[in-house]
Amino acid sequence: MPVVDFFASHPVFSRDEFVLFLKQRGAASVETANFHLKRYLAAGRIGRIKRGVYFSAGLGEKADRTSLDFLLVASRLAPDAVLAYHTALEAHGYAQSLFERLYFLTTSKTKPVTFRQRHFVPVLPSATLRRKKKALALSTEVERRGLPCRVTTVERTLVDVLERPDLAGGLEEVWRSLSSVPLFDLDVVVDYVRLCGQATLAAKVGFFLERRQAVLGVPRTVLERLRRMRPKQPHYLDRRLAGRLAPGWNLMVPAPVLAGEWERVP
Repeated sequence: MPVVDFFASHPVFSRDEFVLFLKQRGAASVETANFHLKRYLAAGRIGRIKRGVYFSAGLGEKADRTSLDFLLVASRLAPDAVLAYHTALEAHGYAQSLFERLYFLTTSKTKPVTFRQRHFVPVLPSATLRRKKKALALSTEVERRGLPCRVTTVERTLVDVLERPDLAGGLEEVWRSLSSVPLFDLDVVVDYVRLCGQATLAAKVGFFLERRQAVLGVPRTVLERLRRMRPKQPHYLDRRLAGRLAPGWNLMVPAPVLAGEWERVP
């Protein structure tokens, strides 16, 4: 495969991916990679997002004018990047809104990047998950412009965005987005909540599933498993929003949620 064909099939790529491609062609030196990258950068055939991460121009275009898949960009900004939170909702097709801030999980020391008015934000998984060596558990792949992107599963995304609505556009965006998901593997959800080890999170997930019980076909046994993990004292669904106590969950829930204003009508 000629170098230009690599660019055509890799709209976003890392230096390491390019070096591997050259190695497969028998020309793996860093000097050779740098020569090609500098040459095509100068010609406008490729552009640079940050050090070590590049993008290719579309056919007949220059790099500074070509369109980009920003989720694909986010997925290449760290060696172990996994699209997460609101960005995972976007990748799965359930986000109610599109944002200029994109999130990805990584255990590396990756810094935030701003590129073309988008803000790419790395998020370090919780200390609990890192200690249990499950920092990037429950990830899957979606295809973006012919390339695989790692993204948290809908089950992990459900739990993660309820834990951190601030990383998913706020509680209303979270609730409306999750209410459009037609199916979850509920055993996986419960196991992940237990793995996270947070009583408040168990109440949040349990309350959401109880609200969607009929639509999702949630067995009572699933709710009881989560209820046994709930906090002993009342906690807030979202600390920034006032609410009333939801029976059975020790959870203070905002009025619009209790009234069903943010839920999708089946």
